Amino acid sequence: MTVPQPESPAWWKEAVFYQVYPRSFADSNGDGIGDLPGITGKLDYLKRLGVDGLWLSPIYASPNDDNGYDISDYLAIGPEYGTLKDFQELSLGLKERGLRLILDQVLNHTSDEHEWFHQSRSSRANPRRDWYHWLDARTDGEGDRPVPPNNWRSVFGGSAWEWEASTQQYYLHCFSRKQPDLNWRNPDVRRALYEVLTTWATRGADGFRLDVINMIAKAEGYPDVPRPAGNTEPFLNLDEYGVNQPPIHEYLREMHDAVFAGRDLYSVGETWWVGAHNTIDFTGYHRRELNAAFYFYFHECASGQAHFENFSNLYEATRGKSWLTVTLGNHDSRRSLSRFGDPVNYRHASASLLATWLLTLPATPFLFQGEELGLTDHAYSTITDYRDIQTVNRYQELVASGVSPEKALAEVRVTSRDNGRSPIPWDATPGAGFSRGVPWLPIAGDHRPFHAAGQVDDPGSIFHAYARLLALRKQVKSLVYGDFTPIKESGQVLAYRRGEWGSHPAVCVILNWGSSAQPWPCPIPSADGILYANHGGIAYSHLRPWEAVIFTAARL
Repeated sequence: MTVPQPESPAWWKEAVFYQVYPRSFADSNGDGIGDLPGITGKLDYLKRLGVDGLWLSPIYASPNDDNGYDISDYLAIGPEYGTLKDFQELSLGLKERGLRLILDQVLNHTSDEHEWFHQSRSSRANPRRDWYHWLDARTDGEGDRPVPPNNWRSVFGGSAWEWEASTQQYYLHCFSRKQPDLNWRNPDVRRALYEVLTTWATRGADGFRLDVINMIAKAEGYPDVPRPAGNTEPFLNLDEYGVNQPPIHEYLREMHDAVFAGRDLYSVGETWWVGAHNTIDFTGYHRRELNAAFYFYFHECASGQAHFENFSNLYEATRGKSWLTVTLGNHDSRRSLSRFGDPVNYRHASASLLATWLLTLPATPFLFQGEELGLTDHAYSTITDYRDIQTVNRYQELVASGVSPEKALAEVRVTSRDNGRSPIPWDATPGAGFSRGVPWLPIAGDHRPFHAAGQVDDPGSIFHAYARLLALRKQVKSLVYGDFTPIKESGQVLAYRRGEWGSHPAVCVILNWGSSAQPWPCPIPSADGILYANHGGIAYSHLRPWEAVIFTAARL
């Protein structure tokens, strides 16, 4: 059996990134929308927290059909966020504080208001026609009414094809009809996108989060999705033919060689349908494709044990061959404390346990804004309060199918992406310190008591729990690079050992992932060996609900 070599250090392995959803972070000019100067104004807060870099969701020119993931100009800043000068000031502020910056880039699709698409849709003879996916209609057998070329369903509902009457063809949109998919088979498209990445690297980006990057290759011939027996839905999920299709790896290697090779840039992919069985194909050190990928089943795990099993499987598949990431939530998911913790009975304990898990694994952690404050899901009272296109479309589908508006609203509340997008509460003022104006999405009333100013002033707050753990990760490098060995991997209590690395000691992590007391799974550590305890100290008789303890392994 080959013994994996010790991990080689890299800045992006040690970094902890903090995702900023700009629209909801901080508004500097009172228009109700967070902006770049607002982010710059909070850099000292983020430095005090102890993160190492920011991931900014899209800040580019966009009509905002999908809150910026529909880009109309890759090289221009959206006017609601500021100017290129504002971006340069943010970049300088980050560098002055020793913080990195990775930018979100959307290379699978553009806005239908992008100049490329204006040209593409103008004529079948236009040189940019082939920059997008265009197909002829089927006929329905009852005349000349056009029918979509296949049965693919858009992620946001309905057909993934939109009819363009002026040129009598359909174009593909895996998401909104205002987000036409780019045709990566065209080398001119690829070269143009690589130039976009290179330009932003020149402007100060240290890397990129690549949106739905494993969807850029579509199945040859656009075949119908096979219909399960008894299924009568007009359109079916396109994952089988829209994700991980050849020649995806050739595209990613070409992008790596054109943009990332020879530059100290980080690449992390939003990669659906990637896990322990195939992540090496995308992120293996020898592959020259991506540095890392996101694993979205971490956002859906039903228990701490499921988190542990998923991570253990990933680690065993990649140890010494690739580097992992770990997240508990982002702008597309529920708030992690609501999903995995107990904010009603054990807000501080469960939030700090989740932070302990996130920050003690051999992986690059990504925090989502507000996790350090213990923010939770918020149920808006009417559908008109929601801004997320996916939520609104789903609500309309349910009501159209006969579901009552009340039941439809109750259903979409649970999974709405607006759960994580409500504005950050910075202080106790009427606008919560987010904006002097009317916020683009209502401020969640139940978030106000947990505002940042109060938590920064309170040494016992969730903010300071995160800050202590972030500082510990910097001090004890074995929490980054040490081998990961399970001690107890079933039931409510999870325990693992991080092996020594250089002069840094081996440590053990104990997590009681639940709201009942449990016995210790190992010999109880001595007090002088404890590096972190989220209850302040330990109870020698048992583990308390949601208790998290880190201690040196030599002090067992």
